[in-house]
Amino acid sequence: MRSTKLQWESYLITLVLLAAVVASGIDTRFSPSTFFEPSSLKAMTRFTGGLWPPEAEPKFLGAIGKLLLETVEISLVATALAIVLALPISIAAMRPRGEEFSRRVLGWPVWGCRWAVYYLSRAVLALFRGIPELMWALLFVVAVGLGPFPGVLALTAHSVGILGKLYAEIFESVDQRLIEMTRVTGASELQVLAFVRFPVTLPVFLSYTLFRWECNMRSATVLGFVGAGGIGTQLMISMKLFMYQEVATLVLAIFVLVIAVELVGQYLRTHILDRPQAGACEIIEE
Repeated sequence: MRSTKLQWESYLITLVLLAAVVASGIDTRFSPSTFFEPSSLKAMTRFTGGLWPPEAEPKFLGAIGKLLLETVEISLVATALAIVLALPISIAAMRPRGEEFSRRVLGWPVWGCRWAVYYLSRAVLALFRGIPELMWALLFVVAVGLGPFPGVLALTAHSVGILGKLYAEIFESVDQRLIEMTRVTGASELQVLAFVRFPVTLPVFLSYTLFRWECNMRSATVLGFVGAGGIGTQLMISMKLFMYQEVATLVLAIFVLVIAVELVGQYLRTHILDRPQAGACEIIEE
């Protein structure tokens, strides 16, 4: 009987989701046939025809190289800053566990403050990741002016919200039995973090961090549309001036950069993340 009820609930949820997709398609005027209208075909033909041949003037290629380097630098600095800022916030954003132990040691008032810190940290992380990078970039462009610096700040702010939440949930996922075993030895919460939570979750920690860097690199390519540095600035200028040959070169350069970053990420995962890590039990025994 219960199985039949669950099946009907699954069918109902599926129908509701399908109805939501269909209604959304109607409201957004989704129409694939629009691509085959004469005006659309003419516009696309004119645009794609203007992309060939890509601009290959040495001076322009040299300028692209500098912009690509600036884009990578923006993503690297932003990711590094985000790690430094997200780690302490993620520690505060971990859900309190071991209630009886904490109430006995900390006392009721301090235990209540711990929950307040938890909810406040989660709210801060939600705010940071809830605002898109372009919105942060617009804000920081107004605050500090044009250039790569507001791009760094924008990616840092958004990445703190993403990484802080991921780090907190990664640390929470550690087997609670290992945590309690370490606490029994008299270890502080900081020692538990340093010798149990972090070593056990290190491969996942590094994997998510590398992935976030790749995302930041991709995001850095479009922050230039609002004046926040990177190769997106030149892409915006070329698009506005209808210099489609330059646009083709810029798109190819971005594609090569994305592939290079993907290869670097795979290399780091293969040579760092696949190495055996010390187990928590070994650490506790030491």
